[in-house]
Amino acid sequence: MHICYGYGIKANIDWKKSLGDTWAQYEATFPVLARSRIDQISLEFANSNVPVDVIGLLGGRKDVIVGAIDVATNEIETPEQVAAVIREALKFAPAERLIPSTNCGMVPLPRQVARDKMRVLAEGAALVRGELGKG
Repeated sequence: MHICYGYGIKANIDWKKSLGDTWAQYEATFPVLARSRIDQISLEFANSNVPVDVIGLLGGRKDVIVGAIDVATNEIETPEQVAAVIREALKFAPAERLIPSTNCGMVPLPRQVARDKMRVLAEGAALVRGELGKG
């Protein structure tokens, strides 16, 4: 299940601004999701206000697809920035349950930007795998 807030839609942008510095609405729904038959939860952590500790509310029972690439900008992250998002997520879920990914789809991005973002996603994940002795 992908939890998305939309990009570039005025109503979504306005709504996100109303949420404040931390998007805490997950606290009500994640215990329910933890008990559900859903196998994977996809969350947007790159340049969002989603508190990474919500991963812990899943009780280690779900795969977590960690959005470590912001698809709302053409700016290319560094592998170190991607690795930092992954490291933070590892505080709340085991490595075997984390899947580094983009926040959402990259269709609106120029092709080279999308390729560069995918490259740094792989490089950032490789940094963390190396730290964990898994690659």
